[in-house]
Amino acid sequence: MESTRGTPLKVYERVAEDLKTMIASGELSPGTPLPAERQLIDRFSISRTTLRQAYRILENVGLIECLPGKGRFVRKSRIDRTSSGGVPLQDESILELVEARMIFEPAIAAEAAKHASPSDLTKIRRILTKTSKDVESLAHRAECDYDFHLLMAEATHNFIFVNIMKMMFNLVMVTHERIYGLLADKEIFLREHDAIYNAVLGRDIRKASKLMTDHVWRVYRTLQDGIALEGIRSSDMTAEAPREQ
Repeated sequence: MESTRGTPLKVYERVAEDLKTMIASGELSPGTPLPAERQLIDRFSISRTTLRQAYRILENVGLIECLPGKGRFVRKSRIDRTSSGGVPLQDESILELVEARMIFEPAIAAEAAKHASPSDLTKIRRILTKTSKDVESLAHRAECDYDFHLLMAEATHNFIFVNIMKMMFNLVMVTHERIYGLLADKEIFLREHDAIYNAVLGRDIRKASKLMTDHVWRVYRTLQDGIALEGIRSSDMTAEAPREQ
């Protein structure tokens, strides 16, 4: 089995994919505990270390959660899956991540406008130039998006903001193929990044915060729309599938 990047999957990645399949198929239902570690170790012929590396991947994408004193469970959705338009759990976790970004990033942009040094501004300008060289590449956009938002956090000179941004974008990068595959905006995010940079450059605190709010909100709406459209297409395909006689 290969990853979406065309490279062979590591053992723990393969195990994570197998567990994802078990969740998607309903073999492991939301809210139910995962099988005992020994059972999974024997089933996949792996070590405990490998299994826990696989767990880490599933926790990062919001498919499972560890409840203190109880063990690991398939994560329940905030949305009633029996209702129409339900969002798949991994996609719901992506939306939750962007919801968190909507809280933190406008504040980070405002603080960057207050505290960015000439060196910070130079670094941000360079990443904008780098981004513009290959906006068609999904991997390039993901990497440059990470760099831009991390540099914005570093420009606050507040290590808490820097670590919050690293944590959030590390989660983004775990599922970056999915996220940036839905964000087919290409040059839009570059223009928005450029506008935010110019607000920071001009020390316009209110504008930097507002532009960042608008930017992350657009990302959220775009992801929502893309997920919903996929759901409609999936429903249509199911409805059109010939029934067995």
